[in-house]
Amino acid sequence: MISGASTIKFEWAMLGLTVPFVLLRLYSRCWITRNASASDIVVVLTWVLFAIGTSQDYATYRLGFFQDGQSYTLSLLDNFLDKENLVKVLKISFTNTIPYYGTLWGIKVSLLLLYYKLIPESIPILRLALHITSTVIGVSFFIVFCLNMFWCVPIARNWSIDKEDACFSFAARVPYFVTAALHLLTEIMLLILPFPLLKVLNLTPRKRGEVGALFALGGLCIIFTIVRIVEVGFAVDVATVGVWSTVEQAGGIIVICAPALRGLGSQPAPQSQVDLESGQQSIHGQGWWTAGRATPKRRDSGSPHEILPKAFLRFSGTHQSENAWESLPDKQPSSDDITIAQRVVPNDLSSQASTEELKITKLEQTAQVQPA
Repeated sequence: MISGASTIKFEWAMLGLTVPFVLLRLYSRCWITRNASASDIVVVLTWVLFAIGTSQDYATYRLGFFQDGQSYTLSLLDNFLDKENLVKVLKISFTNTIPYYGTLWGIKVSLLLLYYKLIPESIPILRLALHITSTVIGVSFFIVFCLNMFWCVPIARNWSIDKEDACFSFAARVPYFVTAALHLLTEIMLLILPFPLLKVLNLTPRKRGEVGALFALGGLCIIFTIVRIVEVGFAVDVATVGVWSTVEQAGGIIVICAPALRGLGSQPAPQSQVDLESGQQSIHGQGWWTAGRATPKRRDSGSPHEILPKAFLRFSGTHQSENAWESLPDKQPSSDDITIAQRVVPNDLSSQASTEELKITKLEQTAQVQPA
């Protein structure tokens, strides 16, 4: 049997293990690929919930919980001698379900945001499956939250020390097994959803191996979930619950951070611009093209110009300024502007390849006065 002290140390160790993964993900997305999105905010919030849950377990340990033989049953009312601390422990245990299930469903939301980038709208059946999965995950979280919050009413019964009135919704059988079933169902849905996409993606063997490894990690998390359901369902010892719950949360956070770590092997590209007025390439400041999004920027001089992707930089070196505009593709002779479709390929698996339109506007020539 695992001791309470060992359980708390293990929980802090697993929390510390997830820190470098979260930080490396943020570094890759914000400073290397420059493709930060809402999924990164979800990952940070998920980790914060994980840290809150670990801190709550430590707080109950300091109050005398997590001792040998203690469990989430009514027998706790007899075994816990300090009744004042017992009320505090029960209140913390009741609120601990919020960060715990928030962490698990936060992991699911982060994966959903990744899938919304990976699965294109050109595959409607997969997009429909993605929408259905999103709906199931949202509804399941609502059910889980309501079951664990309102199974025992009034809510104060969750920290009552009177055996006739006490009711622990966080340890009741029905909420636990319903939650476990919904959790396992949504995990399986998330695991199998992207597999059809592998058939249509043009991936190199190396990238297929990376995606396969990612799915293998997801499968490992499902195994952890099944083991936790079995262990906790038949042995409600608090130390056992703490260990398996921590493994499940930490494993999920590592999995959602893994796709973005691929960008660590690349370097930020310099910010490249083409001034259609002069037909020359200019480079200013740090890279912006690494994420595949052209961010318009104006020089300090205030003269208007448009930013072109790297594919169009060839015009700056082979054409004179007066001919650079005429050499651009798909321009009508009488038009003063054109729109060019460009393919954007991301650097990491958590970014979506897309097609964007780049509008280029011809500048009016300034009349020059010849000297007398």
